[in-house]
Amino acid sequence: MEVCGIERTRQLLVVEAPDYVSTKAVLTLWESEGAGGWRRIGGAPAAIGRNGLSLLKREGDGRTPAGRFRMGTGFGAEPAPAGAWSYRIAGEQDYWVDDPNSADYNTWVRYEGDPAQRWKSFERLAIPLYRKAAVIRYNEDPIVRGRGSAIFFHIWSGPDLSSAGCVTVAEEEVVRVLEWMVPDAEPAMAIGTRQELLRLAPFAL
Repeated sequence: MEVCGIERTRQLLVVEAPDYVSTKAVLTLWESEGAGGWRRIGGAPAAIGRNGLSLLKREGDGRTPAGRFRMGTGFGAEPAPAGAWSYRIAGEQDYWVDDPNSADYNTWVRYEGDPAQRWKSFERLAIPLYRKAAVIRYNEDPIVRGRGSAIFFHIWSGPDLSSAGCVTVAEEEVVRVLEWMVPDAEPAMAIGTRQELLRLAPFAL
């Protein structure tokens, strides 16, 4: 399980699933009040991977990785929401590469040619479910080929529909988070069952 440090994190998104095979979870948002104290500022239902959670994520397994990960840039095919969080416009030539045999694995690439000629597998970033989204910085430092890629926080297909491994919520909740996060707070996301969260975010239980 990947675990990023939390010493400087002052905004935490907590995603709790009831067990490893559930496709439903609950998202709660927390802000540090200093001296080890945290304050809950909201929550919402969430959906995760079609095969639940994994402590050892593999490419294509349909599972959401359990652990604590820093939040990455916001992105979307629509203009940036309000707030200070970084945001990139995704166009028709923007892709996230999930081909483990490519040197571009688990990175965002802008490419003007035919993506099917360059990669065996890739995600188009200018799609409706990514109208508003953010990168979850999983398998990033270092990138390990085959350990999973393109893990995002994005708009869900519906409360009863799972993802390929991302964390998904209603569109208004994605926008709320993008407007809430600030760089100086070094926001992160903790994902897991209650067992994992006892270590990753005990104050949230």
